[in-house]
Amino acid sequence: MTMRAQIKHLSGEDVPKAWRPTWAVCWVVELDGAVIGGPYASEAQARAVADGDEEPRLSQTPAP
Repeated sequence: MTMRAQIKHLSGEDVPKAWRPTWAVCWVVELDGAVIGGPYASEAQARAVADGDEEPRLSQTPAP
């Protein structure tokens, strides 16, 4: 069975410490519970990755 990529909205303490305080709120793409893409500024960006329209990117020290 193939797991479908899920988008998830993060805010506050849910946002990884490496991404704070730059990102107070963001969207990520998860597969099997692991973040495979993000952070993204909008749900639309995350949805495009989840749907396979965009390549996932995962930033260690992201900027919005």
